[in-house]
Amino acid sequence: MRLSLASLDFLGSETELQAQAQQAYLKTDSGQAPGTHTGQDQTGSVTVLVDAHRDVEDVSISRDWRGQLGVGGLADAFFQAYTSALQTALEAAALRELQADQDRPAPTTSTSDAGQDDGVDEEHLWLRRTWRTLHEIDADLQRLAQKPNVEVEQAISSPHGCLTLRLRGGSIVAITQDVARLARMDAGQVQFEARSLFQTYTLARARNRS
Repeated sequence: MRLSLASLDFLGSETELQAQAQQAYLKTDSGQAPGTHTGQDQTGSVTVLVDAHRDVEDVSISRDWRGQLGVGGLADAFFQAYTSALQTALEAAALRELQADQDRPAPTTSTSDAGQDDGVDEEHLWLRRTWRTLHEIDADLQRLAQKPNVEVEQAISSPHGCLTLRLRGGSIVAITQDVARLARMDAGQVQFEARSLFQTYTLARARNRS
């Protein structure tokens, strides 16, 4: 189950918001290794694991993927699982930022009579930073959910050409497939194709970052 920030998106006091952020932050560590985030398609047939840099670490596909998806639905399932993993990673990053901000010690004041006002100001500043973080993450999630304009700058294909990543600005905007080639493959072969495809994309991203 992917993490949701919906429980944080309400108008509340600093104490209420911090408690909600802490609860959601603790959930990010359950059921998976630290720094990794999982996404699945709607049927649960395809699972994608991304790391803290949002690079794909692993891909798995269920043995019954044909019965769940049909050959024609596999590429969309890979894209759903990938974007779901990215959403989870983005939300976890936002929660880490909120947690770090919450744990940051408040600045000391040299005037003895300004303590109460400073406390109110600090609360308002924390809430403003929190809302800014939530709005930024919402914008990222909306961008991921938008139907892509399939004008692409680059394409990367798997070893046997059954799956292709469509890229724009270095980001994956769609995944397409060769149905005839996929029809001849079992789950293990498709999994190998997908892993090799995302590994090639990860290496390309690493070169661009260096």
